[in-house]
Amino acid sequence: MNSKIPEGGKILLPAFFPVLVGAALSVGLSRSGFLGFLFLLPLGVNAFCFNAASSRLCAFFAVLGNGIFALWAGVFLHLPFAAAAPDLVYFSVNVLGFAWVVAPPSRLPVFFRPRAAYRLAVSSAAGALAFLACASGTGSGVPAMIRSQAEIFMSLYNASVGADVVEQSLSSQYISVDNIVAVIEAVGLRGGVVFSCMLLLFISRQLSLVIARIARRPCPDGGLAGFHTSSRQIWVLSFSLAGVLVFRLLGAGLFAQTAAFLAELASWNILLICVMLYLAQGGAILAYWYSRRVMPPLFRFFLNLLLIIVIFSPGINMVLLAVLALLGIAENWIPFRVSGTNGSPPTPGSGE
Repeated sequence: MNSKIPEGGKILLPAFFPVLVGAALSVGLSRSGFLGFLFLLPLGVNAFCFNAASSRLCAFFAVLGNGIFALWAGVFLHLPFAAAAPDLVYFSVNVLGFAWVVAPPSRLPVFFRPRAAYRLAVSSAAGALAFLACASGTGSGVPAMIRSQAEIFMSLYNASVGADVVEQSLSSQYISVDNIVAVIEAVGLRGGVVFSCMLLLFISRQLSLVIARIARRPCPDGGLAGFHTSSRQIWVLSFSLAGVLVFRLLGAGLFAQTAAFLAELASWNILLICVMLYLAQGGAILAYWYSRRVMPPLFRFFLNLLLIIVIFSPGINMVLLAVLALLGIAENWIPFRVSGTNGSPPTPGSGE
């Protein structure tokens, strides 16, 4: 079907049946529990299998459908609206942010259509703020969820300790549910939440591309190998790292301590966003090299298997992530992905 919304000079109409199915799937997945992290996939599939207009309309109907479902649950199941409001806010912000990431409106000014890396960073920050705002609300169940997870971890730890008197004494002094909750909250405020939101958006985007490539030909553009971030981001990374160190030491008085604490939290979040973007760029360099190497199918299979083993190996995977992040940073000076036209590195201004 064709559309009235111009996309790259063409008139494209959203495919209404996939839009409605995708919106229903998005709402259903968000409330499914185990598969809840896949609720953004239908939007990405609509964007890459059909067009950007389909993805944006799917996002609109998903937000609308989620609101209608919450209203129905409040009226017929007598659930308080205060309990549903945090979910509505978090769902809406993430759905609209993801639609902006995969399908930026072409009719808006260039300021609202930055490169994919910036859209990913802004949407992740918005999702993190929505989560933190909902977590601090009176009707939110997030604090109770965090405490229940801490209690589960504590029970598993106590079971692993067994009858060892010394370890039981140490655990009772230094490891408690309150301490675990405090660590989770500290990590979450210092970039843990924004890290989770960015990981959710990025993985949803890449999985949508995989599904689109399986479902249709020719393959859509926007794979990991073409991901770029700005060369100017290295300055943001440097200043945010300096901010973490400086604001950690500042503070003489209640107001100064509070201001320095908030500035430190902001620096941590900006720093982690930059590291995540450079990590994605490092992965893009690896994917670029991998896609251009001619190798036997059996060797490629074992290489993929080795990569999966490394990713899920504790300790080794952290080394791999650190190497990829450093590789992404190094592309500011070394042209790992040389253009076929003039041989200059693609990072400063080209691509997504």
